[in-house]
Amino acid sequence: MAALTLAIVAFYPVWSEVAVTLLFVVGICATFPDRLPCLNDQKSVLPLLMLAFFATTAISLIVSLNKEEGLDNLHTYIPFAALSVLALYYQNNLYDNKIRLLKILSGGILTASALCLILAVWRSFYLIDGHLVFNPYISYRNQFVYTYLSVFQYTNTFAMMAVFVVAVMLWALMFCNVKQRRWLIYTAIALSILMIFLLSSRTNVYALFGVLYYSVIIFYIRYKNLKHSMLLFAAVTGLFVVFQTCNYRVMNLSQTVTSYITEEDILLENGYLIQHPESLDGINIRFRMWETGARLAGEYWTTGCGIGDYKEFLRINYLLDGIGQAYHKCYDQHNQYLETLGTTGILGLALLIAMMGYALYQAWRHRNYLLFCSLFILALNMLLESMFNRYSGSLFFVVSLLLASAVGGETQKVCDNNRNEAVTQ
Repeated sequence: MAALTLAIVAFYPVWSEVAVTLLFVVGICATFPDRLPCLNDQKSVLPLLMLAFFATTAISLIVSLNKEEGLDNLHTYIPFAALSVLALYYQNNLYDNKIRLLKILSGGILTASALCLILAVWRSFYLIDGHLVFNPYISYRNQFVYTYLSVFQYTNTFAMMAVFVVAVMLWALMFCNVKQRRWLIYTAIALSILMIFLLSSRTNVYALFGVLYYSVIIFYIRYKNLKHSMLLFAAVTGLFVVFQTCNYRVMNLSQTVTSYITEEDILLENGYLIQHPESLDGINIRFRMWETGARLAGEYWTTGCGIGDYKEFLRINYLLDGIGQAYHKCYDQHNQYLETLGTTGILGLALLIAMMGYALYQAWRHRNYLLFCSLFILALNMLLESMFNRYSGSLFFVVSLLLASAVGGETQKVCDNNRNEAVTQ
């Protein structure tokens, strides 16, 4: 059931709700009443924090005036409850089968990535006047073709999964005895290059480079090979320069940020005019949305305004602040920290930070490379997106943290063995 759930997560997140529900029902029925969850183990802290976070969000429904809307919004938080309960019941199974689960999730994401890339290429051929014509804008100029044609439905969820898979492969290369090392290297490189040119999620491409640079550092610590480490660093830096100059959305981002800071029209050398920030979409409207959300969260910081009313309150404040586009298109907060504070108050935000903080402590304590990478990916995405508004976002948060935290023992063992060998020599 866990394998089936992860496969559905990779290929079609819309069905993930059914998969998690079945997994939860089967898991509870298989243990009840013979087995009770273990609550006095360090492995239980993270699932308990997730369960408390869900409970706080559910309680915020009480203070909501719109209970129907609140119930509809609450269902996206179900993975925090269902998977944390299963993790408490099946701690040993999770830790014993973590490698298999990571292989299933990674394999599904890689297969789905290949599938959507094939679909993107196929749909770029056109028949015009009896001649077969290929649309060259499948490359970096068409930043949406890869993700919007994919089976992932949501660009951010897909991008987070893809970056996580790169981190998993690099972790396996450095800390696991894998036979297909060359295959992993080629796959990680190919997936990274595809994401750089074809992904529309700028946040996650920057997250990818964060993972790559961090991996170079870990590679040097792990193998003490300065020459190869410098070559890897130079390669990643070269790729980063290419990304900055070739990815259309990043070029647009840098232009928009410049315009927002200077508040002046800018005429580029190629004749492209960057207009006044008030007429631009994108990053500057997000700044204004954050200002609105911060003020709203400040008004309800004690208990929150409730999961059923927050979106409507936010939309009304968008209108009052003159952000017409955000009002008419019903934009969310695009910042999970602000949205959690405005929805559940200081308690919900404290629990969210506690989950991240405890995971960071475990990553540091066990020298857990994969957990560090997962936290970085999640923290960056929550800063720029309201990822819990989608079921697939909450599901990826819970799955990635639980799986990444389960590999800590092996990472610590490898690091300790290397240190002992160095001392002995």
